[in-house]
Amino acid sequence: MKKTKFLDAVNTLKLYRRAELVDEEGQRLVTDLYVDPLPDDHVLKTVLRPNTTFLIGRKGAGKSTIFQRAQKKH
Repeated sequence: MKKTKFLDAVNTLKLYRRAELVDEEGQRLVTDLYVDPLPDDHVLKTVLRPNTTFLIGRKGAGKSTIFQRAQKKH
């Protein structure tokens, strides 16, 4: 039962598409628009560490934006 519910949750994540921050020419704007919620880019630096990091927050809190910014960093 728990395994089925977990697999259902994983499948919903596969279907989700996050919004991309792009301008009219298709240029990504995440570098210009990202503002870290903690001083000295602490959240971004934490996400970029080699260990696993979980971001938890309600819809619209900026979790996907943090990941987009982390991807742009590399």
